[in-house]
Amino acid sequence: MSNVVGERFQITISKDVREELGVAPGDLAIERVEDGRLVVSFVPRAHRESLLGILREPGQSPIGDWSALMEDARRARSAELLTALEGGSRSGRRAR
Repeated sequence: MSNVVGERFQITISKDVREELGVAPGDLAIERVEDGRLVVSFVPRAHRESLLGILREPGQSPIGDWSALMEDARRARSAELLTALEGGSRSGRRAR
């Protein structure tokens, strides 16, 4: 396949080549010259797909309210810290 270099020194990658290499808009094209030839490697762009739920067990329902979950976690951790501090005060140590 051949392409014409445009006025801005751009070429078009044919659809067959794009599909075979998995090249998508936004991918980074890294150019180098090897033995007088242009070699282009492609690095996929950072994905924007959510990984939410990727570690979820099969059959487990997704988390619906992240705010409530975070608040529960903060409340539980605060209770743990208070218990540890109160226990340290009783044993003669001062809490900081």
